[in-house]
Amino acid sequence: MKLEEIYQEWEKDSFIDELILDDEALRIPKLHFKYLKYYNNENLLYLKMLSELKQFKQEKRDFYLYGQTQESLKKGWELPPQGKILKSEIPDYLEGDKDLIEMTLKLSFQLEKVNTLKAIMDMVKNRGYFIREAREWKRFEAGN
Repeated sequence: MKLEEIYQEWEKDSFIDELILDDEALRIPKLHFKYLKYYNNENLLYLKMLSELKQFKQEKRDFYLYGQTQESLKKGWELPPQGKILKSEIPDYLEGDKDLIEMTLKLSFQLEKVNTLKAIMDMVKNRGYFIREAREWKRFEAGN
């Protein structure tokens, strides 16, 4: 699921129709379930990506530490022009590694989806409060 799709879904679902507040209150469990499913799926994907990043980082560290292998050649990895690098330089090479940067960016986008869904879940939890306040305001306006 893309972040934009989450925004579009929430834009539709976040609307509260003031004319049917009772129905809106009854929709809360369905909304909670819907976004809980999204949240769990995206969070599990985030955790999987995080573990893959850790493994990939270890592979890259070994590559920079021990040099070229048949496996790294198949992956298209290349050592810097000077060849083998010093152990103390490995963190700098890992930090600037384009493959690691790409994976880290993907992980960051995934975390943004998880955080967005968490915020939506918090809004769904508070939806009953908003509906109750809207009912109270209508009673106040009606003079009750």
